Amino acid sequence: MNHIPMRMCVACRKMYPQNELIRFVRDNETGEVKIDEGKKLFGRGAYICKNADCVKKAEKKKGIERHFKCAVPNELYRQAEELV
Repeated sequence: MNHIPMRMCVACRKMYPQNELIRFVRDNETGEVKIDEGKKLFGRGAYICKNADCVKKAEKKKGIERHFKCAVPNELYRQAEELV
């Protein structure tokens, strides 16, 4: 019986298993925010559902920016849409 970590989507605020979400991570040294496809990068993480509506909602509400308290380039949301 394995434990499955649950994480909250910053857009819809619902809990999902971690492996069903797109992870964004902020590098502590550079402050750069990027998508962590392998879910192995070190740093603070934020999650969005693998759902085009949630990606758009997160961009509109600036969910990733609020989570990390820093600016995030719009191209990061485009990359997330491609992963959906």
